[in-house]
Amino acid sequence: MSVIALVVAVFQPEASSFLQYRNDFHQSGEIWRLISAHFVHLDWPHLLLNLSGLWLLWSLVGRALNADQWLLLIVLLSVSITVGLKVVAKEVDWYVGLSGLLYGMLSLGLVVKIGEFKSPLTLVLALVLLKAALDSLYGPLTLMAMTDQRVVADAHIFGVFAGCCFGLLCRFCIVRKNKKPGPFGPGFLSESGRDGRI
Repeated sequence: MSVIALVVAVFQPEASSFLQYRNDFHQSGEIWRLISAHFVHLDWPHLLLNLSGLWLLWSLVGRALNADQWLLLIVLLSVSITVGLKVVAKEVDWYVGLSGLLYGMLSLGLVVKIGEFKSPLTLVLALVLLKAALDSLYGPLTLMAMTDQRVVADAHIFGVFAGCCFGLLCRFCIVRKNKKPGPFGPGFLSESGRDGRI
């Protein structure tokens, strides 16, 4: 993800016009914008801020899933956030950035990793949910909001919602498929990917 975002940044501003989310993308059949918009950034500070967030959340929940599972769910999260912008936040003309996807990945990883209610990760998830609620009520509370760039808080909210939903779905799949092979089979929740312990 970091490499893709960095390569895209090198080819700005052409990359932005070709890859960013636009609310009329369906009219021209540019369906790649469902995913590509999350890897385009306004400028280098925006990119570096998001990449810092990516590596921070990866250190916290990166081992919740294996690489194949993350790949699938990142695509699903990206599409979910973009569809949310299209269907619910119709006033958003365009959007770029990883932040919505980061909220989704963090929420998903926390839901998957939390083994019991008293886990410290429960508090982290509660803070993420609180942050999304505050963004919804009072506008985005982020470093980007201190600049003259508009922050699309809706993407954060859709990311948290989709992340929690997919996280719960993953946990449900574990119960249903804990004895069957497949991407959500034994070891799905393990730190090492080799057993089913948390």
